[in-house]
Amino acid sequence: MRLRLPRGLGVALAGCLLLSAAAGAQVIPFGGNFGPGLSPDDNQMLVESIARLNAAEPSRVGLSESWSNPQTRTSGTSTILRVFHSRGMACHLVRHQIVAAEQARPRDYRLTWCRTPTGEWKIKA
Repeated sequence: MRLRLPRGLGVALAGCLLLSAAAGAQVIPFGGNFGPGLSPDDNQMLVESIARLNAAEPSRVGLSESWSNPQTRTSGTSTILRVFHSRGMACHLVRHQIVAAEQARPRDYRLTWCRTPTGEWKIKA
């Protein structure tokens, strides 16, 4: 299942990172590289943890996926806060918390993910 996210997530997400040429106009939030202090490996670990969380069945409040990169001393956790349906799609509100070694405080993002009829998970804009 490929992770695809919509454009235009606004200032709170501080830019976008293209997933791949196949993703075209689809992007990932959290900044050009998910924000200052995150390496490409950190980014990949974050994307993989989000994909695992979105793929978990059944989706339930409190379900979490974490990642950690000992080389950069950076880590993160994504936790489902709410499960619901919107426009016929299964959705969940997810809190993404990222702890970067160079940052004084963890970064916290809350995004709503919905599964499209094709099975792809996208951020609900």
